Amino acid sequence: MSDTKTVNSIMRASSILRCLSQGKNRLGIISEDLGFSKSTIHRILRTLVAVGFVVQDPITLKYYLGPLALELSLHPTISHSALIICAFEEMKSLRDYTRETVLLHIRSGLERICVEQVESTEYIKYATQKGATAPLYVGSASKILLSPLTDAEIQVIFNNTKFISKTPHTIINSDILFEHIYQVREQGFALSFGEREVGAASVSVLIKNYVVPVALSVLGPDTRLTTNRIEESMDKLNETANKISQNVQFMMEITGKNER
Repeated sequence: MSDTKTVNSIMRASSILRCLSQGKNRLGIISEDLGFSKSTIHRILRTLVAVGFVVQDPITLKYYLGPLALELSLHPTISHSALIICAFEEMKSLRDYTRETVLLHIRSGLERICVEQVESTEYIKYATQKGATAPLYVGSASKILLSPLTDAEIQVIFNNTKFISKTPHTIINSDILFEHIYQVREQGFALSFGEREVGAASVSVLIKNYVVPVALSVLGPDTRLTTNRIEESMDKLNETANKISQNVQFMMEITGKNER
C-alpha cells in the first residue's frame, strides 16, 4: 500500500471512530455522514473490529467503540464520565457499608467493561481495573446485564460466544445460563460464586435511565461476602442503585434541556 493510501485509510478510520463517539453507529448512517461508500466503511470497520478499536453488537448489528479505544481514552472514564459522576459518591457509601469492592460495568458487544470501581479497604480483597473486560457468560455483572434482553437477543450473543471454563464453577452450558437469567429477572439481582475467580463472590443489580444498561456490583472474598452477608446488604445495594438511577435521570434531563 502506498503512503498516500495508508494516510487516507488512517484518516477515514479516524473519521469513523469520531462518528461512533457521537452515537452514529449504523453502517448506512456513517456512510451517509462521511460520504464514503458502504463497502469502504464496512472494510475499515472490519479492520477496526479485528484490532479491538470497535465492537459490533451481534443483536442490533450496531457498531460501538471497543475496549482498545476505551483503554486509550483513559480506561473509559472519559466516555462514561457523566455516569461516573452520578455514581461515584454513592459507590463510596456502598463500599463503606459492605467493606467490599464496588464496581460499575456496561455491556459492549459480547463483553462487559468495568468503567469504575471503588476498592475495598480490607487487606484481603478482590478488585479489577477500569477498562478491564470479561465475557458475558461469567459473573453476576454479566447475568444482570443480560437480563433486560429478550431470550432471542441473548441466544444471538450465546451463538457468537466461545464458552471457556475460567474455574470449576464457570457456567458454560447455555441452558443453565438461561435458567440463571430467568431467576435474575424474577428476583432483581444476580449472584456469582467462584465463576471467574475461585474464592470470589459477587452480587449485582441494574442501574436504570442511562443510555445503556449498567451493572452495579459488590465483589469480595466468599469467606466475607457470604449469602447471609449479601442478604443483609441487599437493602443498601438496592438503595444505592436507585439513587444512582435518579442521579442519571436528572443528569439526562438537564443535558436534554441544555441541548435544546
